[in-house]
Amino acid sequence: MHPTDYKNLNPQLAADSALQPDDPKPQPDDERLDLIAKVHTGVLDTISGFDTLVEKAEPSFKPAAQAFLTMHSRHEGVLAAYLAQAGRVPDEDGSFFGTINRAVITARSWFDDIDSEVMDRVAEGEEQLLETYAEARNTGQTIEANAMLTEQMTEITALLVEHGT
Repeated sequence: MHPTDYKNLNPQLAADSALQPDDPKPQPDDERLDLIAKVHTGVLDTISGFDTLVEKAEPSFKPAAQAFLTMHSRHEGVLAAYLAQAGRVPDEDGSFFGTINRAVITARSWFDDIDSEVMDRVAEGEEQLLETYAEARNTGQTIEANAMLTEQMTEITALLVEHGT
């Protein structure tokens, strides 16, 4: 696919734009960057939960938890680099929700094994994160941002399928 074939990446952008191949690329605006920053914060919160999940997981579930942690850590780096390149200072700590994620997982580990039975909760959290990604992607992002968001959403979905949700 040619980089200027943006109608395949985001139909809304294609409909709203009269860009020709020689025109300058659209630049992200504050609203679109705010939504990518929201995704980045959500990923940081998710990482907080998976840090604890990996630590508390039973040996049979640890590889799945580690796979999610590794993927989200990689996504966080890409999102942070994108925001920095756009002139934003990426969040480093996430939101209060990340603290809640850690606390819930820790408390659950006191009473239950952290094993494959938590995958339903993991899937719920991933679905909420995917909604944040979709919200950002569906605002007519630049081609590069849209491709980044779509790729990360695809990886999250594939990992959910791989681990049986």
